[in-house]
Amino acid sequence: MLIVSDDLGFQTVLRTVFQNGGFDNCTEVVNASDAADKIKQLSPNLAVVDFSMPEMNGLQLARQLKAREPALPIFMVTADYDVDSEKKALESGITAVFSKLDDVTTLLANARAVCGLA
Repeated sequence: MLIVSDDLGFQTVLRTVFQNGGFDNCTEVVNASDAADKIKQLSPNLAVVDFSMPEMNGLQLARQLKAREPALPIFMVTADYDVDSEKKALESGITAVFSKLDDVTTLLANARAVCGLA
């Protein structure tokens, strides 16, 4: 699993939740450039991408990741959730969109289902 967020505290929360939920290999990066490098090295089974990042937003990154790994499921997390953003995300190839304000157990349950761990 690849976690892409410039919010180090949120990265730590996600890594902890996913590791406790059965994901053994969680790699975190803080920007799109690092994500592009890691995707080549790791071939992760899921990417969790923050929408708001300084270098490139989550939609732009999702398009790049999908170009390299078309079958890669991508979840986007955002603090500014709205229906229009979700629609744009799904059109960009993102599998699902979650609010950072939601309970992370919903994110975990969906991740487990997408990765065949449910």
